[in-house]
Amino acid sequence: MKAAGILVLGMFLLLADFCEVKAQQQLNMPVLSRWDDDAIPPAWTGAFSECWGYAAADREYAFIGSTQGTYFFDITDPVSPEMVGYFDTKDTVTLVVNKDYATYDHYLYAVSDQGTNSLQIFDLQYLPDSVVKVYDSDAISKRCHTIFVEKDRLYMASNTRPDNSFGAMDIFSITDPLNPQLLGTLSHPGFFSVHETFVRNDTAYCANGNNGLWIYDLSNPAAPFLISIIDFYPESAYNHSAWLTSDSKTMVFTDEAHGKGVKVFDMTDIHDPQLVSMIRSNMLQVPVPQSSDGSVAHNPYIVNDILLLSYYHDGVVAYDISDPANPVLIGYNDIHDQNTTYYSYNGCWGLYPFLPSGNIIASDITNGLFILDGSEIFKPKVTVPNNFYFVPAGNPVHSEFITFLYNTPNSVSVEITIYDVTGKLLTDAAVGLVQGKGEVQLPVSGFAAGLYIAVVQTGEQTLSTKFTISEN
Repeated sequence: MKAAGILVLGMFLLLADFCEVKAQQQLNMPVLSRWDDDAIPPAWTGAFSECWGYAAADREYAFIGSTQGTYFFDITDPVSPEMVGYFDTKDTVTLVVNKDYATYDHYLYAVSDQGTNSLQIFDLQYLPDSVVKVYDSDAISKRCHTIFVEKDRLYMASNTRPDNSFGAMDIFSITDPLNPQLLGTLSHPGFFSVHETFVRNDTAYCANGNNGLWIYDLSNPAAPFLISIIDFYPESAYNHSAWLTSDSKTMVFTDEAHGKGVKVFDMTDIHDPQLVSMIRSNMLQVPVPQSSDGSVAHNPYIVNDILLLSYYHDGVVAYDISDPANPVLIGYNDIHDQNTTYYSYNGCWGLYPFLPSGNIIASDITNGLFILDGSEIFKPKVTVPNNFYFVPAGNPVHSEFITFLYNTPNSVSVEITIYDVTGKLLTDAAVGLVQGKGEVQLPVSGFAAGLYIAVVQTGEQTLSTKFTISEN
């Protein structure tokens, strides 16, 4: 069991093939249900890979890939999901490590990156009664690492075609959803493959592994135009995947390597992106988290200004990035809590945080499919009156106590909690604030030098503030 976070006890005994949900370390993101099947043969990594989601007619669905195929679930009741379909991959012999998914209209597109496989397309319009496989062909792809759909285009990154030729990223029109038509191929002498891409308004943010992140204008897919390149940045490694905030002003990307932080970039000038902060999860509290002993981030996803990360061993992690230069940890769930080191690549593979309900779909390589309650992290922010404040007095802190200055229009009882940057709860105190200005002192003796987050909750409103403990 890991040492960080808040332990919440709770068990749900689910019907059919669903598993007993054990207590996990979590903050604001409890497990609603979990599904696993021990009969699925594992590859070298485990039995599961990517997940995705879909909503229609006031119902919600989850999909998860295994070494053998794709499972379909109705999760409208998130505590008691129901399996509504399963389909094998085209190659039923090779165990698939990497599957990927994207939806367009009422179709799910699926690819595999091992064996002699295919592009599969599933028609979802008959759910929850049935899923229909309407396309299963290697005519344009027999292996593909990742896919992305934007508007009426399908982007296939690291695509191996039936003649064994390779496309760094092939771009298809899916105006006719069951008849993809090649529009162009992205290639450049500066990189061999695109690992994953995020596309908005024909602008592609291509994670190109050891060659950094390349940004392209793909308005004309037959003639891609390079806008800018992000390389030689701090803690660079294998550039894995990226996502944008809804206003396109902030981009987050991951480097899939131990000890490398998650990068947050200001994209105000897309020709000259600027690194403004880095995020790092360290639930195991390894002494040197920036080393090869550190954690590994996998995929980022952004809903408004909430960043969610599938963070391998550390599970699901959520940050408020409304101030990109100062991300604030607001939730996590350690869905892979059996590890005691960050060795290899185990844990949370992917997420789908875009359901209308606010529930979050997560896949764990070993532990299967999770449905998490995201209502707390997605709840609307409460505007704090201008005449109420709660701030540290003197920062950094050099003594055994931290002093907070406050001003409140009315006397009020508050709960003050202090966390370290990994989300570990260090202090939880109930304090009465007297109307007007005043100060509150809390002990911090024994706190290591570093950054801390104080959260003040009145019952109606919540404030968070940061402070630093000095080494001397």
